Amino acid sequence: MELPTEGSDGEESSTKRRTFLGLTGALTVGGYSGSVAATDESTETSEPDESSDESTETNDSEESDSVTVHEGVTYAERDVGEMKLDLYVPAVDDPPLIVYYHGGAWVFNTRDNAPELARYAEKWGMAIASVSYRLSEVPEDVELPSIDPENPTPRGVFPDHFVDAKAAVRWLRANAGEYGYDAERVAAWGASAGGHLASLVGVLDDVTDLAGEAYSEDELRKEVAPDESGAVQAVVNWYGVSDLTLTPGETGNPETLLIGGPKSENRARFEQASPVTHVSANDPPFLIMHGRADQVVPIKHSRVLYDALDKAGVDAIKYELHELNHVFAHGGIETIQSERVAMDLLAASPTPAQSVSETVHIEKGGAARVLTQGKPPAGPITIGQFLTRTIGDLACCDTEA
Repeated sequence: MELPTEGSDGEESSTKRRTFLGLTGALTVGGYSGSVAATDESTETSEPDESSDESTETNDSEESDSVTVHEGVTYAERDVGEMKLDLYVPAVDDPPLIVYYHGGAWVFNTRDNAPELARYAEKWGMAIASVSYRLSEVPEDVELPSIDPENPTPRGVFPDHFVDAKAAVRWLRANAGEYGYDAERVAAWGASAGGHLASLVGVLDDVTDLAGEAYSEDELRKEVAPDESGAVQAVVNWYGVSDLTLTPGETGNPETLLIGGPKSENRARFEQASPVTHVSANDPPFLIMHGRADQVVPIKHSRVLYDALDKAGVDAIKYELHELNHVFAHGGIETIQSERVAMDLLAASPTPAQSVSETVHIEKGGAARVLTQGKPPAGPITIGQFLTRTIGDLACCDTEA
């Protein structure tokens, strides 16, 4: 997903578009994985076969001593096909829930493009759902040779992606009793295109809040668990797109495939699909992590989002990884891999150089909210601390006197 800032000249834009095609191919290959064949009985958890087809759909429940995995669970039935999720539930009482949205330029990859979610469900003591959402349609006159023709994910045009992202939250709330997690404590976590969706889920409590001149109520109707809340209590954003108006918005670019037309003809739709447009004082806390050397989504996207949150009085932490590229790669664009390895790259030794900014807002007579303890380096410890203090056991009472 090549998203340079607005103002690139024609020659540079052409070069960037060719880079986008090569990058998405690398991401598709990097995220290639398999899943256990569907059965009617629980099976032993095993390591995925890296050489098998990532598009294989399942409806399994796998169990280990620490995490129960429910694969291929349908949360919505659309005209274009079923929307599915994988759910990882640790063996603890009423854990909070994290909803993960994968990256891939809104066009590529599947919900398998994620860190080791079973591992982090156990480590953090939180349930995690990896959610499929409708991917962008690709017109016949747009050549993206790296698209996997076997990818089973249905396709559409925004706001379909967001409608699915919110529907998953509501469905998960409606079915919390069956799967064993706490539906009142939910966080959204996403990477790249998924970071855009996770942020949008965070700043808009209800899918219909997007309705207006740009998007109609009919496009945003709630067909899945309509009586449940789609709001979340925390957001983790990995190098997500925050302001679509910063992108070139040219025909054939991923942001144009997302919206369904170029920015020059759809300015209002670009603005309204941007999380930064909807930031308000009622938003949940954010944890943002982004590489300064990101050649795919410029770090400006995280900076403008963080500044907007600060201005609105929303608690937020921003980690800027000085030399890291997209997906926390430690080299050039050719080294970028899938989100499956992102956490390991983020927490690599030696610790990557990084800068941390935090904005905490105290009401009159109140106390500062502690989002992390001692500002550990970016990685699973930091994310775990943030989630523990926003949706976990310390969410209600961990403040500084």
